[in-house]
Amino acid sequence: MRKSTIAGSWYPGDKRELSKLIESLLQKADIPEINGNLFGLIAPHAGIQFSGQAAACAYRMVRDRDINRVILIGPSHYQGFHGLAVSGVDAYETPLGRMKVDQKRAGALAELPLFQGPNKAELPEHSLEMHVPFLQTVLPDCELLPLVAGQLTLDDCANAARELTQLMDSRTIVAISSDFTHYGQRFGYLPFKDNIRKNLHALDTGAIDCILQKDCDSFLEYVAKTGATIRGSSPIALLLQMLPPESCGSLLTYYTSGDILEDYSDTVSYASIVFMTD
Repeated sequence: MRKSTIAGSWYPGDKRELSKLIESLLQKADIPEINGNLFGLIAPHAGIQFSGQAAACAYRMVRDRDINRVILIGPSHYQGFHGLAVSGVDAYETPLGRMKVDQKRAGALAELPLFQGPNKAELPEHSLEMHVPFLQTVLPDCELLPLVAGQLTLDDCANAARELTQLMDSRTIVAISSDFTHYGQRFGYLPFKDNIRKNLHALDTGAIDCILQKDCDSFLEYVAKTGATIRGSSPIALLLQMLPPESCGSLLTYYTSGDILEDYSDTVSYASIVFMTD
């Protein structure tokens, strides 16, 4: 059992309070009408007071769909390793209860060299956990296949995507956990000091445009060229390699923690994106 490491800090530790908050965020989610079948999504993983509304926009698109498995991929914040780490637990536990892990498929992936990262990478990882209460609310009966992404080359992304694509069916989606630019002295990233809000929007839009164009090479080149501190660029690249040719991406929302705090000296950007198929 993986017990929560951030309940009571990153999100409420009380079941009733957490449920009420997530339902409120989902009801407030202002999303366009988008037709088709959901293939995958990108949503953030900061504290719920900052990125919760963005995550709710993505998970509002998930609610009431006939989905029984979510492949959840987040970046590693606490351990450095090559490849991906599969889950070594039977379930994730939050104040909302337990969410079962698909250990059959996790075990099969763990036989592959690229998926032999340390199982313990998931234990402190908030990039995965921040998605779980939303999933428990909108898909209470689905199974989770959590993956922590370490260092991945473009070839690694292509190879991992090939393996994961074999697990996709009409009742499986991919959920990518990623914040966008981390700006400020706190994050060691100060590419500009004037017109911060405007420049941040332009910087993030460049990355988001590559994502919506489903261009993995351009996305990774853009991140390398700008140094954009996107905490989840490898999982995003992996998703881009998995997307079917007919899929179409839509940006649901974008804002920054600076917009909330009205202070851009240290700020993190959040975006929610979905990919649909016919």
